[in-house]
Amino acid sequence: MSVREAQKNTRRRAILDAARSLILEGKDRDFSMLTLAEKAGVSLVTPYNLFGSKSSILLEIVREDVFARIVHVEELASESLAEWVAALSATLAEIYYKNRHFYRRMIVTLVAQQNADTQRASLEFSYRMFENALKHLQERGLLPATVPTDLLARQCAHSVSGSLQQRLMQRGTEALLCREIELGLLFLMAGICADADRQVLRDRINELARSPV
Repeated sequence: MSVREAQKNTRRRAILDAARSLILEGKDRDFSMLTLAEKAGVSLVTPYNLFGSKSSILLEIVREDVFARIVHVEELASESLAEWVAALSATLAEIYYKNRHFYRRMIVTLVAQQNADTQRASLEFSYRMFENALKHLQERGLLPATVPTDLLARQCAHSVSGSLQQRLMQRGTEALLCREIELGLLFLMAGICADADRQVLRDRINELARSPV
């Protein structure tokens, strides 16, 4: 790598780290590109030259976070579909809740952009995380091979996103977030799983429905 490329990567990293910091500090408001440049220690034109727009910067942060979550999700091991849903829900709840302040601010910042394309692209990254995991389930025989994983991945991503917005913005506990994620995924899986798994998933839904909120 040339010195110029190394310096460029250093500036990119400084801008992304500064954006993360500003999101976390932002509470209920967005940040300006001028504030971002000052925080990163670069000129105002640099973020535009390296990323093109604030939306692109936000999407790069989302992409990095999703990539980190993919690693955790693909390491999950389970003997049944119900166990996998429970393990996935617990893993995602732990990841999101541990950094709940950042994700809460990130939701606010994305909404403040008033850019449907940015929010749609953010979800697209999550689709890929679930699609890879669902394909692995099919390979292990835990999910029928006829299930279109691309469509199911989208529904899983939307379900988890809805749980996050509800629980993180209402400042619920990690246990409540886990329960919310698991219920959403169970309802989806119960509709497309093998007959042998359906009653187990329904029983788990009823168990969670009876648990204290």
